[in-house]
Amino acid sequence: MPIRTFRAGNLEVRIHATRAEMGEAGAAAVERAIAEILQRRDTARVVFACAPSQNEFLASLRASREIDWPRVEAFHLDEYAGLPAGHPASFRRFLKDRLTGRVPIGAFHELRGDAEDPDAECIRYAALLDRAKPDLAVAGIGENGHLAFIDPPVCDFADPRDVRVVDLDATCRMQQVHDGAFARIEDVPKRALSLTIPVLMRTPRLVVLVPGGTKRRAVRAAVEGPIHEACPASILRRHPCATLFLDTESAALLAAPRGSRD
Repeated sequence: MPIRTFRAGNLEVRIHATRAEMGEAGAAAVERAIAEILQRRDTARVVFACAPSQNEFLASLRASREIDWPRVEAFHLDEYAGLPAGHPASFRRFLKDRLTGRVPIGAFHELRGDAEDPDAECIRYAALLDRAKPDLAVAGIGENGHLAFIDPPVCDFADPRDVRVVDLDATCRMQQVHDGAFARIEDVPKRALSLTIPVLMRTPRLVVLVPGGTKRRAVRAAVEGPIHEACPASILRRHPCATLFLDTESAALLAAPRGSRD
């Protein structure tokens, strides 16, 4: 059970005591959402985030005995430009190692960051998403408040593109070093392919998982600051069905909101 829940705009916020409990609760929410989708449709289409912040969640999710994995199709939020699928920092490899390669999933649709023509790859993946119309997306929040790889300098809440090539800002690139994906900021790619904010806002259900003290300022900006492209994650407060899962470290700077349920 969460130690506190409240709403910030439309966004439901659930704070859990530990990172492990947060991951388990997020996995339970996604398990229920997939089951509900499969009651209505033959296939559940889910977009996954790929980052160490998702580790506990993915471990709990792949342990589920309730999900009908052959009826699930997976997509992912983003990928570094120029990185092959087998690179240790590739998000395709991350998701395969932690989920899609360990459960009998129906399909995993990869965003090819190493495509010869990145813009054409974005168009291809956008068309795939348009046909699939994902039911559910799982995301995190970056240290700079990003969603997917939409950093503040490139954020456009009305972006006409569904998938685009983006330049990564210094805070985002340094986060990849903090996460252990790269040894030095000089090693981090400067560009990535990313789903955009409008795609996430059109997805009927969002589950967002944000553990750890390094995200506390971004969480405060997302939950309590103005809804503005300077903090892409602030738009979550306008999504009709989004839940933000936090642990006590990531929630440490949040004020106790009026009407919270303790």
